[in-house]
Amino acid sequence: MAGGSDRNARRTRSTGGISRSDSLDLLHTRIDLDLTQTAAGIIRARASIRFVPKVEGITVLPLDLLQLTVDSVRSEGLPLAFTQVGELVSVSWEAALGAEDTVEVELFYHGDPVTDPSGFGGFYTTPNYQYDLGVAFDAIPHSFGRSWFPCFDNFVERCSFEYFVHTTGDRKVTANGTLMGVEELGGGERITHWAMDEPIPAYLASVAAGNYATIHDSFPSIAGIDIPVTLSGLPGDTADLRASFLHLRNAFDTYERWFGPYRWDRVGYTLTSAGAMEHATNICYPDFAADGSLADERLMAHELSHHWFGNLITCARAEEMWINEGMADLCGYLFIEDLYGRQAYLDLVNTVHRNMVARVHLLDGASHALSEVPQEITYGEHSYKKGADIGHTLRGYLGDSLFSVGFKRVLANNAYSDMGSIELRDSLIASTGVDLTAFFDDWVLQPGWAAFEVDSIVAQPQGGAWQVTAYVEQKLRFAEHFYTQVPVAVTFEGASGDRWELPAPLMLGGAQSTITAEVPFLPVRAFLNNDTRLALATTFADDTVTTTGTRSFTRADLVLITTAIDAPMPIRLEEFWTAADGAADDALPVVPSPDRWWRITGDFPESYSARLRFTLDGRTTGVNAYDRQLVQEVGGAGFREDSLRILYRPDARFDWTILPDVTLTTLGSITDGSARLEVGDIAPGDYAFGLARTSVGMEGAAAIEGKWTLLPNPAQDVLHVQSPRAGVVPGSELVLRDVQGRILWKQKQQGRRTSIDVARFAGGTIIVSAVVPGAGEIGLGRVVVLDR
Repeated sequence: MAGGSDRNARRTRSTGGISRSDSLDLLHTRIDLDLTQTAAGIIRARASIRFVPKVEGITVLPLDLLQLTVDSVRSEGLPLAFTQVGELVSVSWEAALGAEDTVEVELFYHGDPVTDPSGFGGFYTTPNYQYDLGVAFDAIPHSFGRSWFPCFDNFVERCSFEYFVHTTGDRKVTANGTLMGVEELGGGERITHWAMDEPIPAYLASVAAGNYATIHDSFPSIAGIDIPVTLSGLPGDTADLRASFLHLRNAFDTYERWFGPYRWDRVGYTLTSAGAMEHATNICYPDFAADGSLADERLMAHELSHHWFGNLITCARAEEMWINEGMADLCGYLFIEDLYGRQAYLDLVNTVHRNMVARVHLLDGASHALSEVPQEITYGEHSYKKGADIGHTLRGYLGDSLFSVGFKRVLANNAYSDMGSIELRDSLIASTGVDLTAFFDDWVLQPGWAAFEVDSIVAQPQGGAWQVTAYVEQKLRFAEHFYTQVPVAVTFEGASGDRWELPAPLMLGGAQSTITAEVPFLPVRAFLNNDTRLALATTFADDTVTTTGTRSFTRADLVLITTAIDAPMPIRLEEFWTAADGAADDALPVVPSPDRWWRITGDFPESYSARLRFTLDGRTTGVNAYDRQLVQEVGGAGFREDSLRILYRPDARFDWTILPDVTLTTLGSITDGSARLEVGDIAPGDYAFGLARTSVGMEGAAAIEGKWTLLPNPAQDVLHVQSPRAGVVPGSELVLRDVQGRILWKQKQQGRRTSIDVARFAGGTIIVSAVVPGAGEIGLGRVVVLDR
C-alpha cells in the first residue's frame, strides 16, 4: 500500500481489539452484497460468518461494524438477540457454545458506508467505481474491513471469503480469489460469484465494481504452474494500463527468485479512483497511476510484493507495520535492481537513506524503534522508508544468498499467519543459522542510528606490505545503546588515491573498535561502509573535480565552488549525522554542533582553489531543520546567526580551531536559524558548525566575580559544584551533559554549593555548565566520572 504521514484528522477507535481472536476462530465469511443503490450511496448486504469457539462458555460473538445499521441477525433460520453500540455489534446466545461447536450466523445490514477523513480507507460509491480500501490512515485501528462488513477487524484473524455481488448497468465485479460464475438476471443486472480459499485478514477482503474491461495473461511460476493475471480498467483506460504494467512480469519473476513461489491463485489489479491497496489477488490501483507511462512502476511492483510481505505474512500489530510496508518498499528496490541494474538500486537506496538518517525524526515528529511506531504515524516514514533502509541492511548482514534462503523458509514456514518483530527474528535465526539477536536489538528494537568514525591510522612496513592498525569510535544518533557485531566493509586509500578493500567485512561494536590489516600500500585514510550495505548515520559523495564552477553534493549537504584547478582531483565528502566531538580545551570559546559534522578527503594540488558552502537550518519547524539542537537548545532564546562559526581540524587527533575566513549570509532574520556559511581556501579535514559561547552569555560571565570549583575531579560518587558568591543568582540552573552535548542532569541551583550524585552515570567525561539569568550558559569545566 502507498502510505503517508502527518495525519491529523478525526480518528475512530474500535473496541474489540485482538484479544477476541484468542477465544473465537472465524473460519469463513460469505458476503451477499447488493450494489444496486450505490447511486444513492447505499449498500445492502448479508454477511454469513462461520466460526468455532476456542474455549467453553462463549455466549457472545463481538463483531466490528462502522456506521452501517444491522437490521436482524439469525442462525439456523432462527433470530438471535444482538446489540449495536458504536462500532461494536454483539450477537448473543441464550445457551453457552461449546469449544467443539461450529456455528454460522447471518447478519443483515444496510447504510451509507463510511470513508476515512484522510481520503484513504473505506467503501467508495463513485459514479465510475464502487470499491473498498481495506485500511484507513486516520482510523485507529487502521484495519478497515468494518467499514463495509461485520468482522474481527484486526491483523491476526484470518478466514476464507466468498462474495455474491448484485450489480446493475452492466457493471462487472472483481474480488479476491477466483471468479466462480456470473448469473445474468436481464436488463443489465447480474450476480457475480467470487471465492477465495486462502485465509486472509478482514482488511485484505475486496470487492470492486464498474464497467470494467479486463486484460488477461498468465505468468509461469517456479512452482511449475501458470498463474492467471487480470488487469481491469474502464475500456478507455486499458491501453494505458497495459503500457504502464509493461514490467509486471519482471516484478513477479524478481519476487519469486528472491522469496519463493507466488502462493495465490491469481495476480489481479483493478483500477479505482483512489489509493493503492494490496487486497490479496485484487489490488486496487489508482487510475491516475496507470497513465501509459512507467513513472509509477515501482508502486505497481510494491503492491505485488505484498503477496509475500503483508498478505502471506502480516504484521501482528500496526506498530510493526515495517514488516508489511518496509519490506514491500525494499521489494520495489529489488525490482529496480533486476530491471535497471545495481547502480540504479544503490542510487535509490542511498537517496532514501540520506532522507531517513537526516530527517525521519522531523518527518514523523520523533525517532522511533521500528517495532514500536505509534499508530498515529503507522503510515509514515518509519514504517515505509526506514523499514526499507533496515531491510537493505539486513540483506547486507546476511549476504544475498542467505537473505533469500532465509526469507524463503520464513515465508514457507509462516504462510498465512501474522508475525511480530521478535517472531520474525526467531524464524530468520532458525532459517539461516545466523544469530540475528544483535541485529534486531540494534536496528529494529531501538530508535535511531549508529555511525563509525576512523579516528586515526598507524602503519608499519612489513615486507612488501604495510601492517595497519585503525582506531574506530562509534557515535550514536537518537539510539539508546551502542550497536554490536556490525559487519562493516573497510576500505583503505593511499596518497595517490588507490583504494583497497578488505576481502570481508569486519565486526565492529561498542564505543571503540580496532581494525588490523595487512595493506599492499601505505594507507593515509580509511573509509567505512563504502559499499553502503548498511544504514549507518553517515552519508557521502565521491566525485572527481575537473573544472571550475559550482557543484552541489546533495548526499553531503555541501556546495563546492571551484575557482582554480589544473588537474583532475578526486574528492570525498562525508557527512556524519552525530554530534561533533566536544572541544578538549575548555578555553575554546565555541560549542561544537550536537547535530552533525563533515569529513573531506582528497589529494588537493597546490593549484587548486575552492570555497565550501554550508547551509544551516535550525528553525523550530520544517523537515530540513537538521541543526535544531545547536540553534534551539545550545543557542536558546539568545541565539544570533552572527555567533555561528565554522570549526576545523585536520583529523580526530587534533582539537577544533575556528576558521577565520568565513562569510555569513542570513536567509531570513538574524535570529531564525536559517543561514549560509561559506569557507574559502578549503583543505582536507573535518568541519563542523560551532556556536560562539558569547551567543549564550559567556562574555557576560566576566561580570560574575570569583571562580567556580568542581571537586573532586575525577569523581566517583559525589561531585561538589561551588560557585563564587556573585554566582548565586535566583533562577540559576546547573546542567551536566555528555561529550555529545546531550543533557544528563539539570537542577535549579539552591546555594553556593551543590552536591550531585554522579554514581548514576556511566564512566567517562561529563561537561558541567551553569545557566545564569542575565549571563546565559557558562561552561564550568569537564569532570571525569570513574566507573564504580
